[in-house]
Amino acid sequence: MKCSYLRNILYDLWDILAHERRCPACEAVYVPCEKREGKSLFCPECSSLLPRREKGYCPGCGEPAAWPDLPLAPCLRCLARPPLWDALVFHGLFQGLLRRLLLRLKFNGHVTLARPLGLLLARHPDCAKLSVDCVIPVPLHRSRLARRGYNQALELAKPLAAALHLPCESRLLERIRATAPQTGENLALRQRNTRGAFSASSHVRGIRILLLDDIVTTGATMEAAANALLEAGAKGVSVAAVGRTARIGQSA
Repeated sequence: MKCSYLRNILYDLWDILAHERRCPACEAVYVPCEKREGKSLFCPECSSLLPRREKGYCPGCGEPAAWPDLPLAPCLRCLARPPLWDALVFHGLFQGLLRRLLLRLKFNGHVTLARPLGLLLARHPDCAKLSVDCVIPVPLHRSRLARRGYNQALELAKPLAAALHLPCESRLLERIRATAPQTGENLALRQRNTRGAFSASSHVRGIRILLLDDIVTTGATMEAAANALLEAGAKGVSVAAVGRTARIGQSA
């Protein structure tokens, strides 16, 4: 009886050790719990700091409302000029832990964060509802790519596309003009900065695209990229990002 009890304890301990994981955010060791969409991507404490924004924003551009519990409603800008894309999906606001993780991915070379963050977005219920044929990451200009060594949007697109069972097509959209950093710039300057910055391959003709970036602020970059895809004959464009800034001053 005593041996059986000890054996069960050892089996339970082995099961924990065999399945434990290190949280990609805080590096604490934890045992992933099963969720409806799969195993948890972060430890319980970090998961609680990465809430999904489900209400209180404009469904067109993602602009957050003053109160997070308000129903989805288009902002005045989107009412006056609807966006080019069919749908927009983002996980949460670019603040707190999500902001720190995206900055570490984007500027500090923590490429391993791309997988859990990409899967975090893939688990958004609206992603499964999108009618798209492939995922295209927003490209970097070759000069910036050479300096950084990787495109964070592409690294996010790989796990996202795999989770959605879609191809990731990184060669169908090119950034043909280097653009200045846009931190703190208003919408008009951002639109001027990104106008004509992208060129799309003719191979996008007739396909529906999910355009992915790490962060959306005003949507000017997404708009310029979506415009290039549509002009090249894409059947439709939806856009997605892991984070959405609340105000321009919070952008990276």
